[in-house]
Amino acid sequence: MTPGRLDGVSHPVTLVARDPDLARQCAEQVLSGDCDAATRSAALRMLAAASRESGQDAAAERLLRQSAAVAARVGDGERAAHARASRLGLLALRGSGGMAAESLARLSAAAASARAVLLTHQGVAAAQRGRFGAAVAGFDSALAALDRETDRHLLPGVLSNRGLALMYEGRSEESAADLADALRHADEHGQSCLRGVTLQNLGCLAVRRGDIAHAVSCFAAAEHLVPPQRRPGVRLDHADALLAAGMHREAERLLGGLAVHAGSGRDSAEAATAGLLHAKMRLARGDAQGARDLARRLRRAFAADSLWTELARLVEWSARHSAFPPPRSTGSRSARSGSVAGAGRRAAECAAIAAPIGADAAAAGARARPAVSASEVPRPRQGGEHVGEPTPPAPAAPVDADWSATPETTTALAHCVHAAPLGPLSAVLPSAHEAAALRALAAGDHGSARDRLLSRPEHTTPARHLELMAHARARRREMAAAGARLALRAGDAAAALEWAEFASLSTVPSGPCHDREWSALLDRCRRAHVRAHGGDPAARQELSAIADRLSAAQWHPECMAAEDVGGPEHPVAATLAERLGERALVRYLRVHGRDAAITLAGGRMRVHPLPPPGDTEDAVAKLAYAARARVFAEEGGRFRRDGVAAAAAAVERLLVGPVREAVGDRSLVVVPPPSAQALPWGLLPSMRGREISVVPSGRSWLACRERGEGRAERGAGARVLLAAGAAPAGAAAEVDALRAALPRARVLCGPRVCVDDVLGGLEEADIAHLAAHGSASWQAPMLAGVLLEDGPLFAYDVERLARAPRVTVLSSCWVGGSVPAASGAPLGMAASLLAVGGGAVVAGVLPVSDRGITPAMLAFHTALHAGATPAGAVAEHLADAGFICYGAG
Repeated sequence: MTPGRLDGVSHPVTLVARDPDLARQCAEQVLSGDCDAATRSAALRMLAAASRESGQDAAAERLLRQSAAVAARVGDGERAAHARASRLGLLALRGSGGMAAESLARLSAAAASARAVLLTHQGVAAAQRGRFGAAVAGFDSALAALDRETDRHLLPGVLSNRGLALMYEGRSEESAADLADALRHADEHGQSCLRGVTLQNLGCLAVRRGDIAHAVSCFAAAEHLVPPQRRPGVRLDHADALLAAGMHREAERLLGGLAVHAGSGRDSAEAATAGLLHAKMRLARGDAQGARDLARRLRRAFAADSLWTELARLVEWSARHSAFPPPRSTGSRSARSGSVAGAGRRAAECAAIAAPIGADAAAAGARARPAVSASEVPRPRQGGEHVGEPTPPAPAAPVDADWSATPETTTALAHCVHAAPLGPLSAVLPSAHEAAALRALAAGDHGSARDRLLSRPEHTTPARHLELMAHARARRREMAAAGARLALRAGDAAAALEWAEFASLSTVPSGPCHDREWSALLDRCRRAHVRAHGGDPAARQELSAIADRLSAAQWHPECMAAEDVGGPEHPVAATLAERLGERALVRYLRVHGRDAAITLAGGRMRVHPLPPPGDTEDAVAKLAYAARARVFAEEGGRFRRDGVAAAAAAVERLLVGPVREAVGDRSLVVVPPPSAQALPWGLLPSMRGREISVVPSGRSWLACRERGEGRAERGAGARVLLAAGAAPAGAAAEVDALRAALPRARVLCGPRVCVDDVLGGLEEADIAHLAAHGSASWQAPMLAGVLLEDGPLFAYDVERLARAPRVTVLSSCWVGGSVPAASGAPLGMAASLLAVGGGAVVAGVLPVSDRGITPAMLAFHTALHAGATPAGAVAEHLADAGFICYGAG
């Protein structure tokens, strides 16, 4: 091969950025033959770049030493400078801290072409030390030194580095522009590998903006473009994005075989990042001591001034000042509720830790992985030099950050950091407008703080799946939790309510999902469920595997292309006070492991402290157990005394007693605490006969009420759907009894009633009644469903509806109970029907008596047909059987 052939298709940078394996082959072919010293030096640099792409950092360093030595022997200072700069950049990325950066600063380059490379490496080294302002300046200088004609192949790499540095400077708009330009230039030059790396960068920017849906789609696309050696790095970023959304189980599955323990001899950045992520996973599971120990071992493995040391110290600090008990499962066997709560950490401690390193650093994330980071840009320069090592993805101690670590702001930051200790700390890093909001919070100006946050549009990709929406807006939830905590401390009920509503899911899915692969996976799950229900052990294993895939499979491109919906959100308290009328709102809050309730009744708002969450969870669990036992006893013909009354009285004392005086005997709109997502409210002594509407938030109740008023078809004008599954036996009898009372209803009953038939009927109905076996899952709440002939109609299926009935009745066991996501948003069948536009859902949280429910259902529909509200009809006829009215009853 001639030296000219070494230049690749158009330029060596294109060759490595397009296909590192091909670059390796070209370099090895040149080195196997006779060539001059300049060509040999260039080939060695190209081989080093390809070696880095395969994760062989030690080999890459050795090759770069050889390249510099060969060039120096023949007096080629330019190529020697290239090789030395690349080697020092590699050392900086492997955790050598500022030593490599200082050496880079001492380098000088005689040729202008080498100057651009050198400046790029200096920018990367500055970013590695957390000095992102200096990094941006370095990349600016590199861009100025580039010859746009001869060095155009270097441009996308420099832009990609600069884009990520700008992101950590808080200049997200400029970051997005640079990364978009980098992507465009990479496409122009066919640099598919570089395109994948830039998409990875864009995913990191999306995480920074709180747009987890777009982030995951970027990481999924990047994984198909980067070489196999880089894919673990993409998955690390992907896992960190899932952690940011509170999807700990999914993140842990994705981490898979990437576990690493300090002292294992692996000093790669991938190993360091995996270790830090596993430390945070331990913290999420409640193992604060284990998280602290792992972070400490990782910290000791790197130089004192390394970014890795700083990141490990921050995770160690989070573990030291957090004590999270493991989640506790309560409630029914399939629809249990639990929570992960944290004990309070003192603001002074947080300020003392945050102040020395700056508030940005205190909130920095542990997702950096310099060796294969989101900003690494594989681009050889003249003869194959590998330029543009990665900008680390999290700050250490930015000396020129636009956040001032005053006592007031660090105190506010302490509340904010505490609000989301389980996700990556990078999610808490405040941007400029968030910093201003925190300052307003520290001054007690809650209204101004919310205005600051709303003054900047959210860069959130709309999703078509409730589960994704429940995990979105992680940064908003963190800020809202900080605001709610400060408001509750000050006894400001109005501000606490606004912050609680600010964090709530307030939009609906942006349309039904039509992705074929997603539908096929859901149908496969349905078929496996049928076989598993028939006793097929292989199907049970398949069902478990598919269930694990379903959550992650929702991040498909088809659902990422929708236009954004929804507008600015305005204060909700005044609207609620006006629309509640004679009702009372009770909004239960869990902030930093402590429960409180806010009541709004008669225009007056109050804060009510509640007993410890553990007491409530135990009492709710005992009531659920006793109520289930009563149903089973009656079904079996056994009549015995049970503990329902005593258990209900205990829950009443803990949850209702503190607010009883404020709400009186009014009808209630209840936003339950996590532990009461499956609570049979109608069994509580003071709730018997009372209209109760259970909702995810006050905004949700307003939206459901508006839908109900807009579609107020009642009596003979309402389109009614009656559907029954093949089992239990009482389902068909129940529908037959209702058909006699509602002769104009459309009836789907018999052995051939399938999921698609019922979904079609739901879209056309104003009132729907489904009677069938029900199921629910704590681990996968969106797999709650009702069993039809071809399998369950899942909560996931409900998201395929373009329209939901005004009132839906689910006469099935369990399906009314929701499971709260990490954000607190409820997930399950009832939650899905409300999310896609339903006005009210009547569903049970207990087993349903097949023999005794038909008369109660007939009485309910008779009352509803006569003009009763759904909540009123439930209170009168169904509450004692464990049914609840969700939405605007």
